[in-house]
Amino acid sequence: MINLMTMMVAAALGACLRAYISQLSVFKNKDMPYGTIAVNIAGAFLMGMVAIMVAENTQYYLIIAVGFLGGFTTYSQFALDQFNLLREKKTKLFLKYSCVTIFFTLVAVACGLIAGSMFI
Repeated sequence: MINLMTMMVAAALGACLRAYISQLSVFKNKDMPYGTIAVNIAGAFLMGMVAIMVAENTQYYLIIAVGFLGGFTTYSQFALDQFNLLREKKTKLFLKYSCVTIFFTLVAVACGLIAGSMFI
């Protein structure tokens, strides 16, 4: 039960950090949702590191990867952003946003796996 509670607190902290980062002025008034991109890329990198560094400790993995990073990263916001771009008939921007997010999160998780392997 303590693991579940700790995971819930970690998820809440991750969600709060995501909200804070997404609201930074550097991401405002842009044509693409750069805050969501930044959060998902950072989360993918951290997920790669966590997957390597705490893979054998289920408790830490649940708290960090499932809890904190689950609350921090946001596929649902990514999907909503995509839908809104399509609804607004911004097809080129939709394709750019989708490709940039998917490509760079894959690169970030690979870099996180490499970085994490350096620490073990």
